[in-house]
Amino acid sequence: MPTEQEIARRYRNIRAAMQAEHVDALIVCGNQYSGFEGAVRYVSGFEIVHRYACVLIPLEGEPALVFPREARWIGDKAAPWVREHVWAEIPGKWLREQAGSKRWKRVATYGLDFVMAVRDFRELSGGGFELVPFDKQFDLARAVKSEEELVHVRDAMVVILEGFRALVSAYEPGKTEAEIMAPAVERFFALGGGARMMNIVLSGRHGEAEAHFKIPSLRVVRPDDLLLYSLEIAGAEGYWVEFSRPLIHGGISPRTRAMSEVYPHAMEA
Repeated sequence: MPTEQEIARRYRNIRAAMQAEHVDALIVCGNQYSGFEGAVRYVSGFEIVHRYACVLIPLEGEPALVFPREARWIGDKAAPWVREHVWAEIPGKWLREQAGSKRWKRVATYGLDFVMAVRDFRELSGGGFELVPFDKQFDLARAVKSEEELVHVRDAMVVILEGFRALVSAYEPGKTEAEIMAPAVERFFALGGGARMMNIVLSGRHGEAEAHFKIPSLRVVRPDDLLLYSLEIAGAEGYWVEFSRPLIHGGISPRTRAMSEVYPHAMEA
């Protein structure tokens, strides 16, 4: 769990962004989809395992964790530092009633376009207040990492590099894409990554790779296959890191070589 100083820093930055937008409260939405769960953990300490949850942060006062009633037995409810837990039949209805009772006029929402459940949006859109999209403001507020956070980012990089080394050791033509990936995933789980990962591959024949990432399959890898495994995980404390390097047993094609020569210049531009 973050220190009290770190928790206070996060709320201070978020509330400064709220004040700048003249909002009365913020609803932070999250669900189990990879990449959509981290915001709730960042502001509450609760790790979503299944379904969804949201956090209500008023401009003044204590935050509340709001769960759909069917998620009562999913996730460690003792872990969050936010101690007010609400079990709502429809979370959006409870949030709407809270906003009405407080006479809030503008309610910011993180995850309004991509994360919030439709049933909750229906309830909230019927309230007598304005729903204010807040994704950019929230992401900017949490973008600058403290020294405490950077320790966990570095820990996550240690994990992902260990997994990559296991992948390289397993790499051998004649194995499947999935078999090559498997040792990396084993290390990620063993070192606390849990389900917080998205490990995919870009692959193809004759020293080239097709222009799309996919789940590593049971396709047998040939010596001239170009593989680019994209390893993406969150460490034990929830900080997301990515690492990828190309692998090939044979030679790359002229087109791939030309692209590799241009790429550094494109990055600089």
